[in-house]
Amino acid sequence: MPKALKAKKLPAKRNKANKRQAVRGQQRNKKHSNEVVAKLIRSLKFVWQPKVIATGLFLMLGSVVYTNFSVQELWPIKSVKIEGEFNFLNKEHLRQKTLPVVNGGFVSVNLQVVRDTLNKLPWVEDVSVRRQWPDQLLVRVIEKQPVVYWGDTAVLSTKGKLFVPESKLSINMPRLSGPDGQHKMLLKELSRMQAWLAETGLRIEKMKLDARRSWTLEMTTGLELRLGRKQMHERLHRFVSVYKSNLETEKREIKHIDMRYTNGFAVAWKEA
Repeated sequence: MPKALKAKKLPAKRNKANKRQAVRGQQRNKKHSNEVVAKLIRSLKFVWQPKVIATGLFLMLGSVVYTNFSVQELWPIKSVKIEGEFNFLNKEHLRQKTLPVVNGGFVSVNLQVVRDTLNKLPWVEDVSVRRQWPDQLLVRVIEKQPVVYWGDTAVLSTKGKLFVPESKLSINMPRLSGPDGQHKMLLKELSRMQAWLAETGLRIEKMKLDARRSWTLEMTTGLELRLGRKQMHERLHRFVSVYKSNLETEKREIKHIDMRYTNGFAVAWKEA
C-alpha cells in the first residue's frame, strides 16, 4: 500500500514543477519583450536627433552620387548673375563667357573653372563665385583700374598688373617705358617723383628708363628733364630747388634741362 500511494503522488508534484517553470518562462519572455521595446524607443529617440537626421541625409546624398545618379538633373543651374561696377567690362559679355563652363548641377558645378575662365579676360582684376539656392550662380567681378600706359600697347592697373586691352584706350594717363619686368618699379618711382614735383606745379607725362638705365622725364608742358643713371633722386631734388628759384617765372619756353652735371645743369630753350 505505501508504494501505491507514492506512485500516485509523483505526477502531481511534477505538474506543480512544470507550472512553476511555465510561469518563470512567461516572466522571462515578458521581461525580454520589455527590454526590446525599451531599446527600440531609445533607438527611435536617437535617430530623431537633428545631427543624426543630417548625417542620414548626407549618406543618402553620397549614395546617390556613388550610384551615378545625375545630380544635374535634380538641381540644374538655370541662371548666372553678374555683379560689379564696370567702365570697360560688359555684364552680358561676362555672362556669355561664363555659361559654357557652367557644367554640372548646383552641387557638382566647378566654381574654380568659372573663376579661372573670367580671370583670363584682360580687364578682370579678381573674381568670386558662389551658389545661390536653388538654381543660380552669383559671380562678383572686380574690374582693373588703369593708372598708366606701359610702352605702346600695354596698361598698368592700380595694383601693378600689366595687361593689353582688347582695344586701344584714349584715357589721359602718364606713359612709362623701360626694360621688361621693370613696370612695377617704374610705377613706384612715378608716384615718388610726382610727389616731389608737386611744389613746382609740373606733372609727369612720360617717364623713360632706357637700356643704359638712364632716367628721362617729360612734363605735360613739354619740358624734358634728364636725370641720368646715377643719383637721380638727388638730381630731381636739385632741379626742384633750381626751378622754384630761377626758372618758374621764366617767360621763354624750356626744351630740356640736363641735370647730369656734378656742379650745375644745362638748359636748352625752345626756338621762338
